[in-house]
Amino acid sequence: MPKGSIKISQTRKELGLSQLQLAVQAGVAVRTLQFAEAGKRHLSAKMLRRIADALSLPYEEVISDTSQKDDQFDAWPWSLSQFIQSKTVPSDEAFCENEADACGVIQRMRDSWRMHLDGSDPTEDDRLFVAADKKLNERYGSYEDRYLAVWRRHPQSILLAAADGKRYGASVVLPVTDSAYERLRDGVISFMDIGPDDILDESQNLVLDSAVEFKDAGGSAWYKVTDSLSYAVFCQIAMLSIDPMAEDFRMVSFGASPINIRRLKSIGFQECGTTMPEFNFPICEFAQQHSDESDDTYTRVSTTSHYAHLFHRVVGSRFRSVTRRRVITNSLRAFQCIVKPASDDRAYDSACSVA
Repeated sequence: MPKGSIKISQTRKELGLSQLQLAVQAGVAVRTLQFAEAGKRHLSAKMLRRIADALSLPYEEVISDTSQKDDQFDAWPWSLSQFIQSKTVPSDEAFCENEADACGVIQRMRDSWRMHLDGSDPTEDDRLFVAADKKLNERYGSYEDRYLAVWRRHPQSILLAAADGKRYGASVVLPVTDSAYERLRDGVISFMDIGPDDILDESQNLVLDSAVEFKDAGGSAWYKVTDSLSYAVFCQIAMLSIDPMAEDFRMVSFGASPINIRRLKSIGFQECGTTMPEFNFPICEFAQQHSDESDDTYTRVSTTSHYAHLFHRVVGSRFRSVTRRRVITNSLRAFQCIVKPASDDRAYDSACSVA
């Protein structure tokens, strides 16, 4: 049985159709269309032909090509449901083990943004992104120090996209104060200005700081990258917010590349009309805060909220207990490195096993 391709969602958007409108025209369920756009599940040729006919596309163009290089993250978050069912809490590979590990992750994050820019056409807007990228490279010391400070304050704020014992990317989500959120959203400060003092244990104000696949993950199956990175993002949204379904929940982010902006829009963000000082990145806010959203945006926003709520219920308590145990264990090990009498070995091992 064939699979759908990203051509379906691209053409639907070009025609100005919501997923509901296209599903009705094609005579298929919305969920079937979502699976077709995600391109992960096998579908019947009959269903894909209906979708192709509704889009006035040849059947061959709606079938996935395993050699295609399109950005498959446009499928967010539709490919997540089956992946969630097989996960309870992030694996050990999803957490930075120590400061050296965190430094390595931060370096890989910085290196990987270049991949987005190299894949863009040299338009005027893209040259602005390249200029901002150059500034960040020139300030790499400050960039690394900032993320390390964030990680020390809240280790759960950096979560690795991991599956099958491999790390595919990293997600950075920050629970912040009202002031930090609003100043970033309004273009008063840049993401580099948000530091440990702005970060809370959990908050209804989230900053989706980064979500990037590592460039050395390019040889992996695309769905492993998208599923694991989507899982990391949604896990953090659910676990770092107090209640992702509440009316006061809000989330802000920024586009550091054209690909990045498309990905944000795919889970319900809209551009605010403000830009970040120094880097000129456009600020985007989760469309729950907007009243003029389209049917398609509404579908994405509600689905994103639904998945966050699902994570909150299914993964929540286990996620918190596992991360709390890791923090206690790592703290004990750090203390052990400072001073550990030889006679305390058995007591230390016992404490770690309890933690």
